Amino acid sequence: MKQFIKSLLLAVVTLLSHNLLVAANPWVARHNLTPAQYQTEFTTWSQQGYRPISLSGYTKNGQEMYAVVFEKKAGVAWAARHGLSAAQYQTEFNTLTQQGYRPTIISGYAVGGQTKFAVVFEQKTGSEWVARHNLTAAQYQQTFDEYTQKGYYPAYINGYVVNGQELFACVFEKGNNPAWVARHNLTAAQYQTAFTDFTGQGYYPKVVSGYNKNGADLYAVVFIKPSSAPWASRHGVAGSAYQGLFSNMYFQGYRPLYVNAFASGTAEKFNVLWENTNVNVNEISKLDAEINKYRTDQNISALSLAICKDGRLVFAKGYGVANASTGEDVSPQSTMRIMSVSKPVTATGIMLLVQQNKLDLGKKVFGPDGILNAKYPTTSENLKKITVRQMLNHTSGLETCNGQPVFWDKNGTVKDAMDVLMKDANIFKYTPGSAELQWYYSNTGYYFLGRIIEEVSGQSYENFIRTQVLNPCGIGNTMYLGNADGTPKAGEALYVPESKPNMQLWGAFGGWVARPIDLLKFLVRVDGSPTKPDIITGATHTTMTTGSSLNMNYALGWSVSGTTQNHNGTHGSSRSFLVEMGNGISYAIIISNKPTDDNWCSKLRNAMETGLGNFTSFPSYDLFD
Repeated sequence: MKQFIKSLLLAVVTLLSHNLLVAANPWVARHNLTPAQYQTEFTTWSQQGYRPISLSGYTKNGQEMYAVVFEKKAGVAWAARHGLSAAQYQTEFNTLTQQGYRPTIISGYAVGGQTKFAVVFEQKTGSEWVARHNLTAAQYQQTFDEYTQKGYYPAYINGYVVNGQELFACVFEKGNNPAWVARHNLTAAQYQTAFTDFTGQGYYPKVVSGYNKNGADLYAVVFIKPSSAPWASRHGVAGSAYQGLFSNMYFQGYRPLYVNAFASGTAEKFNVLWENTNVNVNEISKLDAEINKYRTDQNISALSLAICKDGRLVFAKGYGVANASTGEDVSPQSTMRIMSVSKPVTATGIMLLVQQNKLDLGKKVFGPDGILNAKYPTTSENLKKITVRQMLNHTSGLETCNGQPVFWDKNGTVKDAMDVLMKDANIFKYTPGSAELQWYYSNTGYYFLGRIIEEVSGQSYENFIRTQVLNPCGIGNTMYLGNADGTPKAGEALYVPESKPNMQLWGAFGGWVARPIDLLKFLVRVDGSPTKPDIITGATHTTMTTGSSLNMNYALGWSVSGTTQNHNGTHGSSRSFLVEMGNGISYAIIISNKPTDDNWCSKLRNAMETGLGNFTSFPSYDLFD
């Protein structure tokens, strides 16, 4: 008993309310926490003035777990407990209610055939209340009938199953009751019917509790109306899909008000309620309509996008399925191939070497005085004429590579590819320096630029880009070169149809894999705008965004228009676009398969910008932070 009391004292904290300065989105959500992890999170956040507004105990494969939402806000005194047996809960209940507290959250769950409780109490006065726990379905119905007839309403309900028996914990309150409807022991289909019916009448699911009896998921719910803000809810979300869903909602401006987790077989499922006071949901729906029409028209499996306003990430969302075999949805955290949007990344690496006085744009690449002469000597007079600048702005006359078998060989090396290119009699589309020379988009030039980076820096291409470009932009841990065998890495969307280029060899011209969020983090650091400190100087930015006499609309790694810059990526089973619109709005968008008839993504860009045209304002927060 002494050891239990000691453990209990260590495991709980009671806090009185304080006056708090509430910041934008002052909340934290966690799930799949062990008791020890939950205690650490609880201590950390409660010491900073946060309080649990949602708490759910559950089991995952028999292990005790917790899901919690903390919010930083002023309010009445409160107390929270977890891991309590029924007897311990009753003792805490008696002690705290005598001090003026009442339970506002009660979560029952079974661990090893024993009932446990996690509970939050608040020190409230005013309205009358009644709380009950460990009620059978019949007892709950009797309690429900008794108190609702007296003018109470079910403010909170939690269903749980112990040793095959469904039980209920509930809180009834009286005074200033909202319009409400309550149901329990609903199957998933019955819950969906009730949800459709009552939300159609203006109700929203304030509390949704899931529990599994004899292999069937059941639900208890309290609907109330009206809602104070636009809301969204999901029920029965598999644990494997929950994080992606949560990320998707977070980056759309939603915050969780209620999270209920429950054991379903050996896994866990989640019921969640969100509200959105940050982004106009009607404007989101108009963007959704444009994107979903594009997806339908172009047969797109997966699409992810992100939006910046004045250098701040204000919105991101995934559409479709990232992995059809698992049913995993696309989220803003899903990575996908960006193909030729890799070129601005490579160009930035080159420009940093120029900025560091380690490289000159007018320097020849091959030949006796060329940068690569020692490692890659050549007898080609045309190769000897080409400069770094000409490779960057596609005025070298070089053909485009990636059709050669070596670029699709998982065992192909840099040396193998260079041997193929240096011996290719058809490596030029136009003769350098000739009168017929025209602008010609060339992956080959960017492949050579990757070798220049290696020669001048003394590092591998990937390591230099990571340390000099990606890390300073804050994306060194999330953006990467794809696999040599062309297979997706963990967390990367699958591609339809699947194509398997050697993404390591494609690196400098098309091998990077990223999230749209990563691309915007990169763009705001190289866009010449003061909203975020750039990793290049103003003079370097001017040079990098100045077109050539052969094409004023393509500069050094960027398509340019006025003071804006953009680039697309189009190959095989992936498409991407990174765009600065010139009105403070920038966006990035990636799709996982070839569109039906939009190879260069002009229709994709039109759909995106039409949707963006409906936004009248954006949140003041920055989701990059």
